Amino acid sequence: AGRQGHKHFLKSAAKAPLCAMAKSKAPAAKPQQLTIAKKMASTRKPGQVARGQPRKLAAPKPQQVSQGAGAGGHTIMLLQETKNLATRTWSEHPTLRQALDYFVSSYERQLKALNPQARELSYTVEDLHVYIDSMADLSALIFAPATKHYMPRNKTYLKQQLLLQLQSAAR
Repeated sequence: AGRQGHKHFLKSAAKAPLCAMAKSKAPAAKPQQLTIAKKMASTRKPGQVARGQPRKLAAPKPQQVSQGAGAGGHTIMLLQETKNLATRTWSEHPTLRQALDYFVSSYERQLKALNPQARELSYTVEDLHVYIDSMADLSALIFAPATKHYMPRNKTYLKQQLLLQLQSAAR
């Protein structure tokens, strides 16, 4: 009996107008969706992109992306110490310089926790690089005011900027 009722629904749906099909909660037919998409495309202004379609963004000009350790706007540091997803954390800073300062201070706190008896701790830039490489993930999103976008930066970039910052602090 269930199958016959199903066949009856299919026969009646094939004969029913589109508005009746919508009321019966049957899925919309593909040709109707294409027609709506074409209609929306015809109402768009030249150069306007439809929702859900990829946009072509101009690549930022080299002078727009700041390279200095103190440069860069608002920074979000993304950190994952191990492969365990529960170790994912993030921190927010007004500048890349302050984000790197925070990262170094957290490294120093970990050194102190691992060596509670030591009165004085010392480390090198190489030690910081090994620490960065030991992390499952370390990246930053740095706001570029010229493009009004966050630029993603990886471990290599952060190690370079950390080295520049430590060198300028040593002078």
